[in-house]
Amino acid sequence: MEFLNNIELEVKAFFFNAETDYLPYYKNFSFTVNKTDKETKLKQLLPMIKEQNPMFFYPEEDLIFRVNDLVVTGEEQLSAVVKKLGTELTIEPALKFRSNNGLIIDNSDFMHQYRTVFARHYAEKEDLEYYISLYPLHYASETFNYNREYIGDAILLTAAKMIERNPDNKDEILAAINDEFNGINCCEYENNVFEGEDYSETINALKNEIKLTSSKSLMEKIGAACLNKVRKEVTVDSLEGKNIALYVGDKNSDELVKETNKAIENIGNLITFSMSCKRAGQSLVTSNHELAQQKAGTVLLEALDAGAEVLIFTNDEDCSFFGEIVAEVESAVGREIELAFITLSKFNEMSSSVEA
Repeated sequence: MEFLNNIELEVKAFFFNAETDYLPYYKNFSFTVNKTDKETKLKQLLPMIKEQNPMFFYPEEDLIFRVNDLVVTGEEQLSAVVKKLGTELTIEPALKFRSNNGLIIDNSDFMHQYRTVFARHYAEKEDLEYYISLYPLHYASETFNYNREYIGDAILLTAAKMIERNPDNKDEILAAINDEFNGINCCEYENNVFEGEDYSETINALKNEIKLTSSKSLMEKIGAACLNKVRKEVTVDSLEGKNIALYVGDKNSDELVKETNKAIENIGNLITFSMSCKRAGQSLVTSNHELAQQKAGTVLLEALDAGAEVLIFTNDEDCSFFGEIVAEVESAVGREIELAFITLSKFNEMSSSVEA
């Protein structure tokens, strides 16, 4: 997208004052930004919002927040943000549940986690400096949406750096991040930082070092097997006129998504939901089954509540994963999930027969 003159922005901003508000709320703003200045920073939008509504607050230091669910520092060029995310922007705190006043969050957990995990595990000044540099990444951790006590992805990356520097301390450092309830077994890493570096390989290497095992008891496994036997599979004979949603997870191609969405619109009604590009616990099944169940349930219920009748998966393994865990999710949430699961290849086959 080229910016020749001006750009019209539609901004939805988050408001919440912990002292006076019971629930957060949003307000809409429209701005015309002059694009003759190529150096306009994203953070320059914040005082523009405040000028229109003095009740909008943001931190003057350590500024991070979310735009369309990606964590930003505000130093990003506005043109780059709009090119990637479009002209409709939703501005929220880095973590909504930690908001004190608007974008101002309680960030006391950031240093608390470092002191708790690394106080007695060979941490040095350079480790602290590296950890502090990961401040935006800490609050981008997807796991916080499910476990507010999670130690954070930044802790894991700092541990990896410490092991790299001094491998003799590896066992003790790995033990420090392997807390049964809030440690690495909760992590299903996603790169939620705007233009951020992807640390998937580093996180996966740590998990392999620890050799995480299933947290699911034998009775739970037996119970799940029974559930899968009694659940009636939801099937669909025709896609014509159906409400169809697409799940791509973290394995997606923009071109493939566009093509599939267009194909859906040609045969039925396209249903969109915000978690269609989020991981759903696929990597947690053997290490933290309860969390995997939570995440999968959140995705499925969002698709269902958005009105979907059919859920297409671009990845066959994701289709198998949801098929295996859906009975447990139904039992946990106390609802039947009337969704038909089909692979992308099956969708293409069915849609082709309709066109023929």
